[in-house]
Amino acid sequence: MLKTKVMILLFFAFTLVYPAYAYAVTLREAQSVFDNYDKDITNIQRAIDMFNQVITESKDKRTIYEGYVGLARAYETMGDQSKLTQTSSFNDYEQGMAMAKSAIRVNPNGAMGYYWYAANLGRKSEVQGVLNSLISLPEFKKNLHKAYELDKTNADILEAYGEMYYELQWVVSDSNGKTLDFLNRALTSDPHLTLAMAMKGKVLIREGKYQQAKKILTAVINFKNPTYRADWAMYDRPLAQKLLDSIKDK
Repeated sequence: MLKTKVMILLFFAFTLVYPAYAYAVTLREAQSVFDNYDKDITNIQRAIDMFNQVITESKDKRTIYEGYVGLARAYETMGDQSKLTQTSSFNDYEQGMAMAKSAIRVNPNGAMGYYWYAANLGRKSEVQGVLNSLISLPEFKKNLHKAYELDKTNADILEAYGEMYYELQWVVSDSNGKTLDFLNRALTSDPHLTLAMAMKGKVLIREGKYQQAKKILTAVINFKNPTYRADWAMYDRPLAQKLLDSIKDK
């Protein structure tokens, strides 16, 4: 009896000192923690630790690949929220690129490794300034195009193509038309992708179609079931509100 009690006490002591390794973490659990980062910003780091544990403990290539994809997304999000996480956005995006490279190494035919590499590269280039954005553009396009070749219906990839054409208005003819084409395709694949909706609002503002812009931006703000709820709460909704405020007198 005494031996049993000692073993129980040792178990609980171990879980308190080493909580991350107390039990086998699943991808679903790690993703669930990340999906709630809007409720507690430290959930991003917790999810990173959990994804790392999944990768360390798994021998399944698909699971390891998904773990690296989760890490690439988590680091990109940490960089976006660096004012709250109190981290270096540049370093976060660098880590995100490294995790995406690992995902590509594990599964060269997986679209999301290339997508998240491009996403983190794009964000890092923005931090570095306009010149670096131009220098990084060929590498960004190469990886985004590879992702698109592997999955032409993925809403996130299509939305990213739309954003790219939006930013290239000075060098691409009919930039707005190409942007809207990809954003509409993204929303056909996923009608709940609120970032694509907010981007449509930006294009409509650029075209002077203020009433249409107000309608879609208001829809983003009041959206009930976005695909990425935390991203909607922390990024998409504030973006839509900022854009809507900018045209309140139009």
